[in-house]
Amino acid sequence: MGYIVKLIPEEVYFVPNDHEIGMTESREKAIAEGLFFEYANARAKVRLFNKDLVENIDYIIESTSEGPVQLK
Repeated sequence: MGYIVKLIPEEVYFVPNDHEIGMTESREKAIAEGLFFEYANARAKVRLFNKDLVENIDYIIESTSEGPVQLK
């Protein structure tokens, strides 16, 4: 199981990498490249991105039963 972060107003997902946080509209890409294995790590990344974001208002953390996948 893993978790992905979705910004609610923008309808985009986080795709973090080493130096920045990118965004994507693709849920599949978010799972492939932005999957968090722990809920707490997903929340921590959101706080790092913007400490003023409020869970369930500005963003949601979606659980997924999928592991990392390769994009076609």
